[in-house]
Amino acid sequence: MQRTKLIFNPKSHGGEAAGHLEQVKALFAATGIPCELALTDVPGDGRRAALEAVSRGFPTVVAAGGDGLAGEVAGALVGTGTVFGMIPLGSGDDFAKSLRIGRSIHKAVEAVRERRTKVIDAGMVSSPADGDGPEIRRHFMNCVGIGLDGEVIVEKEKIKGLRDLKLYLWATIRALAHYKGQRVCLDFGENRIWFEALLVEITNGKCIGGGYYICPDALVDDGILDLCLVRRLSWIEFFRHVPKVFKGQHKHLKQVNLGRLTRLTVESEIPMAAQVDGELWPRRVKRFEIGIVPKALECIVGGDDSGDKFRSFS
Repeated sequence: MQRTKLIFNPKSHGGEAAGHLEQVKALFAATGIPCELALTDVPGDGRRAALEAVSRGFPTVVAAGGDGLAGEVAGALVGTGTVFGMIPLGSGDDFAKSLRIGRSIHKAVEAVRERRTKVIDAGMVSSPADGDGPEIRRHFMNCVGIGLDGEVIVEKEKIKGLRDLKLYLWATIRALAHYKGQRVCLDFGENRIWFEALLVEITNGKCIGGGYYICPDALVDDGILDLCLVRRLSWIEFFRHVPKVFKGQHKHLKQVNLGRLTRLTVESEIPMAAQVDGELWPRRVKRFEIGIVPKALECIVGGDDSGDKFRSFS
């Protein structure tokens, strides 16, 4: 059995993940997986631990936490040849759905033991240096959300006492109370369009926000990113259509445009908030440059289709 670096975020899911640390350690021991543990405390710890594991020759690195930790660790492993695995313990766990890793901790650890893998794509997103700070550049595994999605994460970080889909719904309500969308320029390389956008979502996976199947036809290994543009619409219209997004049935709405791309630049005259793999972009910026990195990372996959159901830890 190959050595595995386990990077664990005890703060995931509002701190609930900490209560599962001993269970995860026991399951690794019971399945005979030689494992070295690293705990994270602040954003960036996951990336640093993953790079250190690569430098020490670990063939497999497993992230136990939410989408933020998964994105950090997986992004650090892109191009290294190290295999990525995950145990979903977060509030949304959207990336896990694309890897068919279900809600059961036991099954997630079993997937690490079985080590069935798939080579997937990654995205790259960057913002140039501006008067407020230096260039920002990072990989993403699941999604980049510009506009409403960024405002939702701003609100989510202020809310206490809610979890899972209820947390994202309440954060969305709060975000819509002040954010009405803005005019953006979308440059696809061959053409440019101006768009009155509430949301610009670029995805590698299908799902965001703990259950919104925003790009239901997206595949993580097709060499293409998927795009969902949502036009400005009223608060009432937005929530009337939300149930359709849970089932991926929003594609024919007149306020929604879906597409596919390999590169995109998004610009606005007003700095925009954004989220990348569920984590807030470091600052509001006027420009995002997005591209695809094909066949970027070998990932452990499960055989579970229950990833879109609410968590029942077991």
